[in-house]
Amino acid sequence: MYEFTRTRITPEGSGYMPLWCAVEWIVTKGQAVDSNTIADEDPWKAAYRALLDAIAGENIKAIGLWQGLNEPIPACHFASCPVEYPWADFSMKLAIGEELYLRSCMYIDDEHWRNGFDDALTNRHGDKWQRIMVSKSDVALLWPFTLSEQPKQADLAITHSGAPGRPTSMHLVEIEHSARWDRGEALDSMAAEAEALAQWLRDKHPSAPRLKPKTICNNLGREHRRRKNARK
Repeated sequence: MYEFTRTRITPEGSGYMPLWCAVEWIVTKGQAVDSNTIADEDPWKAAYRALLDAIAGENIKAIGLWQGLNEPIPACHFASCPVEYPWADFSMKLAIGEELYLRSCMYIDDEHWRNGFDDALTNRHGDKWQRIMVSKSDVALLWPFTLSEQPKQADLAITHSGAPGRPTSMHLVEIEHSARWDRGEALDSMAAEAEALAQWLRDKHPSAPRLKPKTICNNLGREHRRRKNARK
């Protein structure tokens, strides 16, 4: 059986990294686990959607090869963008359509990447943007995992809000809300707790999308009341 060694790229330092490598960083929570052990498709799909939404929301810069030159890719191309995943069978519906979609490939090494095993925005007329890369610093800010320790704030930092291309930080706030209850720091008043969580988000994740206290109240009010009643 043919064996190959993969090169793994992390969002450390400056510059850009292949889009697939950013997806791998997200789904493995900073390589806390081996991506080869994640057989379930759902975490991968969630990671792709989180990354594409962050690009569409202009939180992450993306560039690609266009007419032989590396150029910035307009963020709008990534809003609700269909994806042909690396593990998926060839999609005839996408291949014959006019809509741009992301054709993604697992990154093996630079040679394979430059020979067509890359990420591209394409449609029936061919590839429009090839060798898509994303800013390392942007990825590191939104998903600040480390290689040396398992992240305590697990899962995706940015998730889909329901509006095309708009990311949300609610998942981060939900984790911190639960952690505050566990630490005995949660405030009785949901309004006061929401203010504290909004300030926590600004302090701990300055690059993440802001949340208003009212939005936090609407999303966490029921859970807050449940925990408050259980404490009595």
